Amino acid sequence: MSELFGQEVSGFLDDARVSVDGAAEGPLQGLTFAVKDIIDVAGQVTGCGNAEWRRTHDAAQANAPVVQLLLDAGATMAGKTITEEFAYGMIGENFHYGTPRNAAAPGRIPGGSSSGSASVVAAGEVDFALGTDTGGSVRVPASFCGLYGLRPTHGRVPTGGIMPLAPSLDTCGWFARDPDTMKRVGAVLLDWRQPPSPGRFLVARDAFGVVDPTLRDALAPALARAAEILGAPQEIDAGALHGMNDLGDWAQVMQVVRGSEGAGSHLAWIEATDPVMGPGFRERFEAGGRYTREEIAAAMATRARIEGHLDALLDDGAVMAVPAAPSVPPPVRSPESVFDTLRNTNERYNSMAPLARLPQISLPLGEVDGLPIGLGLIAAHGNDELLLDLAVAMGAPR
Repeated sequence: MSELFGQEVSGFLDDARVSVDGAAEGPLQGLTFAVKDIIDVAGQVTGCGNAEWRRTHDAAQANAPVVQLLLDAGATMAGKTITEEFAYGMIGENFHYGTPRNAAAPGRIPGGSSSGSASVVAAGEVDFALGTDTGGSVRVPASFCGLYGLRPTHGRVPTGGIMPLAPSLDTCGWFARDPDTMKRVGAVLLDWRQPPSPGRFLVARDAFGVVDPTLRDALAPALARAAEILGAPQEIDAGALHGMNDLGDWAQVMQVVRGSEGAGSHLAWIEATDPVMGPGFRERFEAGGRYTREEIAAAMATRARIEGHLDALLDDGAVMAVPAAPSVPPPVRSPESVFDTLRNTNERYNSMAPLARLPQISLPLGEVDGLPIGLGLIAAHGNDELLLDLAVAMGAPR
């Protein structure tokens, strides 16, 4: 057993705190950022959260395009951050490197898999940080660490030079402590487009229905603030799709798509190398490799229907509210049953944006007993700017 497993540590990888100066001028001049360790930085090994991978791979020859965009815009890179192994987790623990501290909720998990990136932003060590989100890996840590976090529209932020997990779900997003910084970064990474006027304000009743009612109560002021800008909310069951009984069916589609693609990305290396891995990680990849062609085809067909359903629901500039995370952050070293419940609940509704390739932002606008909880807002494909503008508006003085 690793001596660091379950121990709280800095979100930075100790041997990857390498500063890289940005351009002398640019829109991000004066800002510092960190990079999740599945994203290439020239001269650094991209370790992907696994000690054996890190030991057996060479340093990256070039920066990932997303890193280069930020450097060219004047931001300074402060180092690389801990990730869960191969970005396949949402708790934030790493068997090899420890659990990044959650400055917003000491003694609580930071969420994953972009745990280190959320940790260093929450601690004020950098102004913003890059993370990736396949099934919640930006949105959940943002909620747990009291941060803003964006999962962008699939394909809007370049993913070259980033380790793939499930390519049809993978996105590269970012964290910040304030909405203005979120928008400044978005203006660089999104090649900013004028967003449409906001349309209807939808509240996903079924998504809120699978989490503890205290979360809806805690987010009521944020929902009211959104309604001041967007208009009276309309309660809907977002998961109501013919042939799907409830959000559990959405979770099953997500599990097949992510599991099968994850196995395609890494299972061959795992089987050939037999690396030491944290509890449950090898099993996730092995389970993904057991899906049949028929199961994968059926999941992909249902996913296409899900995309059409959500595209139609949001096509008028609508914005839909969901909880950004299934709960407040549980304590570090909680029983595995607590973490399993967290994962299963997250899968039931936070699969919406990934399956339909949509943008979703997490807004740090609620708390329960002093612990952070974020409001999630989902928009139509390509309407990332609408969400960032809304974050700024909701954070402005009333």
